[in-house]
Amino acid sequence: MRNVVSYARRSMVAIFLALVLAAGLFIAYRLLSQRGKSGPYAAMQGWQPISGQWTEQGGIFSNPSYGRGDMLIAPHSEGTNYRISADIRFDLLFPETHYGDAGLVIRTTDPQQGVDSYQGYYAGLRPDEQTVVLGRASYDWRQLESVPLATPVSVGMWYHLELAARECHLTVTVAPAGNGRPTRLDYQDNHCLTEGVAGLRSFYAQASWQNVKISAN
Repeated sequence: MRNVVSYARRSMVAIFLALVLAAGLFIAYRLLSQRGKSGPYAAMQGWQPISGQWTEQGGIFSNPSYGRGDMLIAPHSEGTNYRISADIRFDLLFPETHYGDAGLVIRTTDPQQGVDSYQGYYAGLRPDEQTVVLGRASYDWRQLESVPLATPVSVGMWYHLELAARECHLTVTVAPAGNGRPTRLDYQDNHCLTEGVAGLRSFYAQASWQNVKISAN
């Protein structure tokens, strides 16, 4: 009888340990699955800061600096026809003038510290003008197009911005993270820059980015 009780007890312990192991494996699987869904651009690892004070916490990139063209570049995003998108939030504008902008860069080459010290395209939100702007940098700045925002942008709110390049056609779309009318900008640059990397950029503004995605276009 004692042997039967001992066997039953060992069986119960074995079943309990098996259940604990199964639960642990399931939790690990869920965590890995969520990590995979966040994509390769959800953490600072692999990014290249070009001036600024870039940080990342919980998948949110922030730059609390008032730099004149701070960038965070994804060197592993080299491509020709692709798009970059992100949710952008202004945390604080330049105190004296409320001037500043924040956005995304694409087809970028040779990024360096300094104002417009790179070659590439930039699309950004300008709260003081309530516009989305598209420009081209070649160690100077040339504004290509500017469109009034259908839904006003304000500090502390998230806005989804996407910048896409296909051949010599560039498309910019922006919309509030919640409800609100979207804004679209299209531009044909007949002598376009053809390839480069993508990234984040701010100018005289403290801003944050989340849900950064870079994909083929």
